[in-house]
Amino acid sequence: MPSKKGTVTGASLEKSNRGRRGALTGSKRVTGEKVEVTPEIPETPAVLPTSDPEVATADFNARANLAEKLQQTGQVVAPVVGAVGQVVGTVVTKINTSVESALNHNPSSLTDGTINTAAILSKADANIDESIAELDSGEAIKRNIIIARQRNYVGVAINNTKLKQDLATLDLEQQRLIGLLIDGKTARIDNEKKAVTYHRSVVGRDIELSKLELDNELLTQQRIRTEGTQNQTELIQEQEQLKVDKLREEVEKQKYEIENIAYEKEKIKQEAVAKFAAGF
Repeated sequence: MPSKKGTVTGASLEKSNRGRRGALTGSKRVTGEKVEVTPEIPETPAVLPTSDPEVATADFNARANLAEKLQQTGQVVAPVVGAVGQVVGTVVTKINTSVESALNHNPSSLTDGTINTAAILSKADANIDESIAELDSGEAIKRNIIIARQRNYVGVAINNTKLKQDLATLDLEQQRLIGLLIDGKTARIDNEKKAVTYHRSVVGRDIELSKLELDNELLTQQRIRTEGTQNQTELIQEQEQLKVDKLREEVEKQKYEIENIAYEKEKIKQEAVAKFAAGF
């Protein structure tokens, strides 16, 4: 008897496969066939053109290394996945057997075996949403690769920005250090200026002290001069008195001389009168 297959998928519809998940698609997990898990190894994508040969070479080597690591990982994971698949298949087979047994003995206990196609199709919608853009699988893979590469670019840009931030922080700290060094040197110069001002103050004080000593000597000398002047006062007074007396004597002398001149004048007058009288 030829086996029954699905009219659409060509999957086996034998009684042993009825009721099992995947029976319509002929899944090997349901049919009991051995499932070989082959790890998908991404093909090394072609290096996009770049203006820097070193960057392109480094990118190609990194992708080749990644593909090799994924291949090694797949070789290790495949046996484990296969063993897990066998266990899952055994459990599913036992469950399906129990369900089929219940249906065979009492089909109406779960369903009468009929499908309400009209009710199902009344809720179905086969219209295409034109607002959603279509994208082929190859183009989707290509764009995902581009997005991944762009993420790499953005990540590098972020790290570069953080590096620049670190450099800016370093420059700021260096400038602060330079500022502190300048402040230190400025403080040292200010202290030296203060020291110079202090020494000038000391010198100014010594000058004032010297002036004080000079003033004291001048005061002593002035006192001596004052005392000498005081001692000269009496003598000067006597000298002035003598000058007055001498002047008085001279005045008296001049009086006498004037009187003598008057006398001589009168004498001459009288003689002239006498001679004049005798002549007549």
